[in-house]
Amino acid sequence: MTRALEHSYGPTASRGIALIVGLVILAILSMIGVAAFSISTQEERMAGNSRDRMRAFEAAEAALRDCENFVAANGTAVFTGTGGMYQAPADSTTAWLSEKPESWWQTAGKVRQLAGNGSAVAPACIAEHFTVSRGTAPLGTPQIQAGDIAHITAHGYGLNPNTVVRLESYYAM
Repeated sequence: MTRALEHSYGPTASRGIALIVGLVILAILSMIGVAAFSISTQEERMAGNSRDRMRAFEAAEAALRDCENFVAANGTAVFTGTGGMYQAPADSTTAWLSEKPESWWQTAGKVRQLAGNGSAVAPACIAEHFTVSRGTAPLGTPQIQAGDIAHITAHGYGLNPNTVVRLESYYAM
């Protein structure tokens, strides 16, 4: 009879440990699933931001090309101080309009705006005219003429109004 009081190490004693191991494995698989979901959500956001940035770049480039074409077609007579066409400051101590901190690109009448392209804000541009003199040439060579240049600044927006691309160019007329 003394044998009946001894402990048994057979299959009935290992049933409790299988439950604990199964729960640990289930918890690990749950954490892997949550991490995979989080990573895929973050990648989707990054792709959306990249797409919005490309849309803003394309809008800014369209506005820049529109201003360049407008200046090329109309020449220096177009720089009247309205509709986004201005004369550049006479000296270097005055800030250019495109360098001022106020939101010039969102002010109707001060910019040349393109039709809306589905962006949060329609793309816009301004052009500033200035004349460049290249100085004097050495004796015996032809004199270099002064040239007219337009400094063009364009802003484009994505679907999110916080996605902004600013492009600049110098266009010789």
